[in-house]
Amino acid sequence: MTSGFRPFDHDGTYEFFSMARREAPVFYNEETDYWVVTKREDVLSVFKDPERFSASNVLDSLEGYPEELTRFLTDNGFTVEPVQSNTDRPRHTRIRQSAGQFLNPRRYREYEPRIRALVREYVNGLRGKDEADIVAELTHEMPARVVFMLLGVDDVDPLMIKRWALNRATMIWGKPTRQEMIDAGHELNDFFHFCKEIVEDRKWAPRDDYPSKLLELRGGDDSVLTENEIVCLVFALLLAGHEAVTNGLTISILTLLENRGTWEELVADPALIPRAIEEVLRHSTPVMTWRRRALEDVELSGVTIPAGGKVLLSLASANHDEGQYERPSDFDIHRPDARGHLSFGYGIHVCMGAPLARIEMKIVLEELINAFPGMELVKGQRPAWTKTMAHRGPQSLLVRLGGSDHG
Repeated sequence: MTSGFRPFDHDGTYEFFSMARREAPVFYNEETDYWVVTKREDVLSVFKDPERFSASNVLDSLEGYPEELTRFLTDNGFTVEPVQSNTDRPRHTRIRQSAGQFLNPRRYREYEPRIRALVREYVNGLRGKDEADIVAELTHEMPARVVFMLLGVDDVDPLMIKRWALNRATMIWGKPTRQEMIDAGHELNDFFHFCKEIVEDRKWAPRDDYPSKLLELRGGDDSVLTENEIVCLVFALLLAGHEAVTNGLTISILTLLENRGTWEELVADPALIPRAIEEVLRHSTPVMTWRRRALEDVELSGVTIPAGGKVLLSLASANHDEGQYERPSDFDIHRPDARGHLSFGYGIHVCMGAPLARIEMKIVLEELINAFPGMELVKGQRPAWTKTMAHRGPQSLLVRLGGSDHG
C-alpha cells in the first residue's frame, strides 16, 4: 500500500493519506529513507517532544551535496550554520529569544499599512485586464518584497531573490540532478554573500530593521549572537519568509475560487476572511511535510522508529485526520476547529512568521475581493505543483478578473 506514496508529486496526495491513516499510519519510505507519520495525534506528539526528536535534519539536502560543490562552498567562505528551524535546545532557545525581539506580532502589525499599499500596487496593475496569471502578477513576487521591508532592503530585484530561494528549496526538499545541484549551489553562495553584505552595512549604518536589531542585541557579545549567526538568520528569513507565503496565497485563491459559494460569502461579508484563511491552511496545506530525527527508539501507532531514524511528518495528512475533523476533505469556513491545523508546526519551533503570513493572506484576499468580486478560474487548467517534498502550490494560476470594484 505504501508504495503509492509519491513525495514529489502532489496529485492524489490527500487520497493516498486517507488510506495510509487507516492502513499504515506510520510507514517507511525507501525512496527518501524516511519514516512517514500521518496521524495528527502522532505528528503532534513528535512536535511536543524535542527531547526525543531532534530538529537537526529539517534543512538537510535529501540527496547530499556533490563533493565538488562542498569544496566550492568551503573555498568561497560559505559559512551557513543551523540557527533556527534546524537547531535544538539550548542553542535554539538562545537564538529564538533574540530573533523574537523583532519577529513578533506587534512588529508585524506596524508593517500592515505598507503591506496593504504594496498589495494595492499589484492589484492596480491587474485593472483593465480580462485575464491574468495571479502567480506571475501578484503572489510570486509580492511576499519577497514584504521580507525586504523587514530587512530594510529596497534596491534588490525580488525575482532574483525568488530564484535563489527556489534553488535553495529544491536543494533541500527536491530531487535535482548533480549538475542542477552544483549550479544552484553556486547561486546559493551568491545568496549567502548578499546576506553578509546587508549585515556588514548595518554595522556601520544601522536602521529600523531586522539585521540592525540583531546587531544591537548582540552588542559585540558572541554569547548572545555571533556575527555569523546574524548573517545566517538573515539568510534563513530570505529563504523561509516568502516561499511558503507565495504558496499559501496562491492556494487560497485557487481553493476559494474552486468553492465558488465560499468566495461569494466573502464578497458579501469580508469579515469572514480570517476564518477562510484558517480553513485554507487546514484543507489545502501549503507546507505539506516537516522533518525530525529520532534520538532513541520511539513507538508511534504501534510502529517502532529506530534511534537515528529520519522522520517525515505529514502536516497535510494530520490536517485531514478524521479523528480531529468531521468530513475533512470538505472545505468549510464555518468549521469550528479549523485553527487547530498544524500548518505552522507546533511547540518550541512553531513558525515565527505565522502572524505575518496571516496578515499578508488577509490583505491580499480583502483587496482582490474588493477589486474583482466576479473573479473566477479560467476553465480547463490543471495546476502544475511545485516539485518538492515540502511545498505545495500551483506554479501558475489563470483567472478571469471579471467585474470592477465592489461596494
